Amino acid sequence: MSEINWMAFVTVFGTSLFAAVFVVALYSLGIRFLATPPRPARRPDGTIVPVGPDRDDEDDDIDEEAGRPRWATIAANVCFGASVVAVLFGIYLIVPALHG
Repeated sequence: MSEINWMAFVTVFGTSLFAAVFVVALYSLGIRFLATPPRPARRPDGTIVPVGPDRDDEDDDIDEEAGRPRWATIAANVCFGASVVAVLFGIYLIVPALHG
């Protein structure tokens, strides 16, 4: 009977756990950036112009006219791209035929 290399087991477990949390966090952050509402308009006296009725869970869409800020869209795409790259790298590491 062979002996188990526990340190290698713990290393693989820790790395897999970190990678899973990392990919899920990146994807969640990308979704959060896509849900970023536009800045509210301000009147000359500094008060905020109401955009409409209060938002609730069922009416949580982005205003079509104002749209989301450009930086939020770019950040969301970067997060989605990084999560795709992390998943593809994981597949590359798992499949031996891909690395010669």
